[in-house]
Amino acid sequence: MKGAVYKGYGLPLEIEEVPNPAPKEGEVLVKVASTGICHSDLHLLSGELVGPLPNGFIIGHEIAGWVEKIGENVKNPYGLKEGDPVLVSWIVPCGICRYCANGKENYCKDNAKRLVGLIGINGGHAEYLTVPEIAVIPLAKNLDPYYSSPIACAYGTAYNALKSANATSGKSVVIVGAGGVGSAAIQLANSIGLNPIVAVDIDENKLKSAKLLGATHIINANENDARAKVLEALEDGADIVYETKPYPDFKLSLEVVKSGGTIVVTGLGGFSTLAQIPVTLFVSRGITLIGSLGYRPRIDLPDLVSLASSGKIDIKKLVSHIYTPDRINEAYENLKKGLHIRAIIRWN
Repeated sequence: MKGAVYKGYGLPLEIEEVPNPAPKEGEVLVKVASTGICHSDLHLLSGELVGPLPNGFIIGHEIAGWVEKIGENVKNPYGLKEGDPVLVSWIVPCGICRYCANGKENYCKDNAKRLVGLIGINGGHAEYLTVPEIAVIPLAKNLDPYYSSPIACAYGTAYNALKSANATSGKSVVIVGAGGVGSAAIQLANSIGLNPIVAVDIDENKLKSAKLLGATHIINANENDARAKVLEALEDGADIVYETKPYPDFKLSLEVVKSGGTIVVTGLGGFSTLAQIPVTLFVSRGITLIGSLGYRPRIDLPDLVSLASSGKIDIKKLVSHIYTPDRINEAYENLKKGLHIRAIIRWN
């Protein structure tokens, strides 16, 4: 099979013929339809995120496809069959630790040693991959796997972040960053009933897209009066500020969040990333700061499949660029340039 193989820091991925994977006991072989081009991959490839990658590793953690083969002793709680459309979660919970038992699969103790396309398990930038069955979630038959991969990262990350911030109908939200995750958050905010939904970015094209996706207000952060414009859109500051950027400085967030409001952060830069936080301001205004990692595969992904299947979110609208595997390095270069909302690689 063909795969995009990691060759070292600073080197392009190489499309090579690699051995076809076979499912071991408890695993599922997935034929990959599409894999998303996620900003976290840039930090992974630079060594900022998880440290050195082994040569020959295959990245790609936002994956949709079809069941190709089911390994032995798979419990198969969803009754999956060969040919069924599925999502692949990059988070692979053990299912039994205290975090998994308490609905916090995204903080499973196994995360340190196995994350699809990130640590220990080859990812989806290939024609096939094998993963533990717990990472395979059924996709509704009316959803196209070629467009559905963003559910498995962009939408999942945004959904869990908004849930963590206790987003409920009638609350206001400011979304800082209108890339893939921020744009998914705009659609999800609409499905929840948040209002107003204020999108902030420095890219006019992304802001125009944000408006089409349902933002009630779009504001360019480079404008001198950006803070005033955000506050003008809000009655008394934002109930929720969602920081999607990997290197937030919190300046704007702290200026526009209301007293008693919540700032939620999901961007994954490097572990050396630091931000200065005015502690007294947080205390005196009762501001809550939440870090939110990914999503809960067995809880959030089925919810999102239901939302997409019922038309409450439109996953096709998020995909701005589609690439063939031979253009994968071009896709990542264009991501660096900020040209995408969400891009995908089509593999089969």
